[in-house]
Amino acid sequence: MLALKTGRGLLCPCHGSRFDLAGRVFTNVPAPTNLEVPPYRFENDDIIIVGEDEETA
Repeated sequence: MLALKTGRGLLCPCHGSRFDLAGRVFTNVPAPTNLEVPPYRFENDDIIIVGEDEETA
């Protein structure tokens, strides 16, 4: 996944699908669904832990 230079979303280089910064798929692109939101938690007011397995947290 690549960030668009405009800062307005993400680009999948494999098939050219585009997503906004919330992971929602743009219309008229190959991707059939939005991106999955990985597990996350707020460690404190300044830190967000992303992708940590809930069983090992």
